Amino acid sequence: MTTAKADHPGRLARCRGLLDERGLDAVLVTDGHDVRYLSGFRGEDATLVVGAETALIVTDSRFYEQVYEEVADCELVEHRGTDLLQDSVKAAAERLGDGFTLGYQAGAMTHAEFRGLRRAHGGRLRDVRRHVTRLRMVKEPVELEALAAAAALVDLALGVVVGEGLVGRTEAEVAWRLLEEYHARGAEGESFEAIVAAGDHGAQAHAIPGPRRIKAGDLVVIDTGSRVDGYCSDITRTFAAGRVSKAHRKLYDIVLEAQLAGVAAVRHGAHGRDHVDAAARAVIKAAGYGEQFGHGTGHGVGLEVHEAPFLGSLRGDRLEAGMVCTVEPGIYLEGDAGVRIEDTVVVTHDGCERLTQYPKELQVVD
Repeated sequence: MTTAKADHPGRLARCRGLLDERGLDAVLVTDGHDVRYLSGFRGEDATLVVGAETALIVTDSRFYEQVYEEVADCELVEHRGTDLLQDSVKAAAERLGDGFTLGYQAGAMTHAEFRGLRRAHGGRLRDVRRHVTRLRMVKEPVELEALAAAAALVDLALGVVVGEGLVGRTEAEVAWRLLEEYHARGAEGESFEAIVAAGDHGAQAHAIPGPRRIKAGDLVVIDTGSRVDGYCSDITRTFAAGRVSKAHRKLYDIVLEAQLAGVAAVRHGAHGRDHVDAAARAVIKAAGYGEQFGHGTGHGVGLEVHEAPFLGSLRGDRLEAGMVCTVEPGIYLEGDAGVRIEDTVVVTHDGCERLTQYPKELQVVD
C-alpha cells in the first residue's frame, strides 16, 4: 500500500483550467479512470461534473457509502433515474442555469449515450477529446510509489514462476501461475492478461497463451504486469528454454541493443517518436529487421496499462519529467520466433529511472 497522499484538489484545479482553455462552463467526465483520478472514487457507474465553482459526483445508491469513504472534494448527487447522463446534466443545469457549454468525452461513451446526452442538454456540447485524460500524464509521488510497488511485485513474481522451469509447461500454465503469484503477494490482480508465447507463437506480438507445451530450444516471450492501488506494471522478457540456436541468440542481442538505445533516449524534453522510437528502430532497421518491428516502441503506464504518452513511429508525445512509459522494441519472424524486451521507466530531467529491474541478459531456463 502507498503512503503518499493524492492531490485531488490540485487535480480538480488543473481540470478547471481546461474550462477557459476550451471555452467551457463545465466538463462531464465519463471515463472511469479519469473519474477515479480526479475524485478518488474507485467504483463504477459514476460521472463527474466539473465546473468553475463546483464538482459533482453522480452515482446510484449502490455507491453512496463508498463515495462518503473515498471522496472528499466533490458533492454527491444521488442518481435515482434510469439515465445517468441525463441526471448528470440535470444536476449541472441546476447549478449553472440553462444553455451552458458542456464538454464531454466522446471516446468514453457510445453513440447511443451521446444521442441521449444531446437530447438532455439544452446548451452547446464540445468534445474535449483526451484533454482530461492527459492530465494524468505527469505522475505525483503517490502514483510513482504505487507504480514502483507494482513493478517490484512483477519482478519478484516473474522470478518465482520462471524459476520453476519452462520446458514441458504449457503457455497457459505459466500465465496462470503469474496471476497466482500476484494475488499471493498482495496485488489487486494483473494489469492485463499475460502473454506467454513459445517458439513460432512468439511471432505474434499479442499472442494468447494456450495449450502449447514449451519445448527445449524455444524462445519464450513473457509479457505481464500486476496492479497495485489501481496502478499498473508492465514488463516483457524473452527467455531461452534450454539451449537455443546462434541465430536466435543473435536476434535477442539485436533487440537488447535496440531496447538499451531506446532507454538511453528517454529524458525530459525528448520526443517519443523522433527520439525514443527512432533510436530503438534504427538499431533494428540497421540489422535488416525493420519490417519485422511493426508496433510502437512504448506507451505510458498508470491507471491504465496503455495511456499517454505515446512513443511510436506514427504517434508520439513530448516527454516530461515525472511521466512513466515503457520501452519495448521487438522482432517477430513469422513461422520462427519472436523477441521483445520491455521495461517501465520514469522520465527524469537527465534520463530515466527503471521501475522494472528484472535482468535483461538472455536467461537460459530448462
